[in-house]
Amino acid sequence: MLKLEKTVKHARILNPLKNFEEGTLTFEYRTDPLTGRNTTVIGGMLNYISKFLTSDKELLNLLIEKTRVNCPFCPENVKTKTPMFPKDFLKEGRIFVGNAVVIPNLLGHAERSVLVVLSKEHYLKLEEFTPEILFNGFKGATTYLKRLKEVEPSINFPAFIFNYLPPAGSSIVHPHMQVLARDRPFYLVRLLLEKSKTYFESHRASYWAELVSEERKSKRYLFEINNVEWLVPFAPLRGLNEVQAVVRGKSNILELEDKEWQGIAHGMTKILNFYQKEGYTSFNAILLSGPVDEHLDYFDVNLRIMSRPGIQASSFTDAWALPYLLWDGEAVEEPERFAERLKAYISGN
Repeated sequence: MLKLEKTVKHARILNPLKNFEEGTLTFEYRTDPLTGRNTTVIGGMLNYISKFLTSDKELLNLLIEKTRVNCPFCPENVKTKTPMFPKDFLKEGRIFVGNAVVIPNLLGHAERSVLVVLSKEHYLKLEEFTPEILFNGFKGATTYLKRLKEVEPSINFPAFIFNYLPPAGSSIVHPHMQVLARDRPFYLVRLLLEKSKTYFESHRASYWAELVSEERKSKRYLFEINNVEWLVPFAPLRGLNEVQAVVRGKSNILELEDKEWQGIAHGMTKILNFYQKEGYTSFNAILLSGPVDEHLDYFDVNLRIMSRPGIQASSFTDAWALPYLLWDGEAVEEPERFAERLKAYISGN
């Protein structure tokens, strides 16, 4: 049986903002039910940092216009200023699906790292990411992975990554997705695979199936689209409006059918629309896969998406020491409260 464990602690202070009246701070220590990783939920932190999470519109517009000049991903440049695949890998040199273009990464993060340019537009508001834009990007990425599997069957571990705008770690504004593929799993993937296998062997059941079953009964459950379940995690990885998705019964990216890619694309746009409504402009997302050369009964493809700080002169970052160096998770708002706000928005749209 899945265990969702938390411990509540308090600290007393004399608050200078309230005439040094005595106040109480509340901390929740939550344990990730699969990995055992600790997440600290700090009540009131979201209000404290909220002024850093929205963007200065003038600075944002300056960034967009400055980077538009000579942008290699804009349609007038993409065929002349981006790398091509060798002809023995892909005769056409690049992969085109709708407006999405798949190209090799000029300086990648894995031995088979590619980029998917998602749109012709140099900048998209989060509400302008459509299901079609994301779906075409996913189809282009899987076309590449299928060809890679034919040529290099040892490259079994792909991951899809979105870093949108500089606060999310992107050096290029133009909307794009990274596809990383290599012959060994990334650390988080390896950890999830190992823990999922151990759980399966101990409980004779899939952790991911039990997670979905348990969360369907909780305040954190959001919705389901085409076999893709969406929820707010009990113990978030990082904590800024984090949402998780699980593709039931599919252990690797190449097992997904079009309907499931549509489920991911439609679900992501719902979350991005909510981020837009909250005033955010930047986000990260990861889509994690098991090895593409086999089906695993104990693992499901899963996704995490979260908002990132805004573009401001203060250059605030949420990549502080606790999550970045101590490897603890931190949430600036109770996941249940965040889920209620998100569900209220989704039900009204």
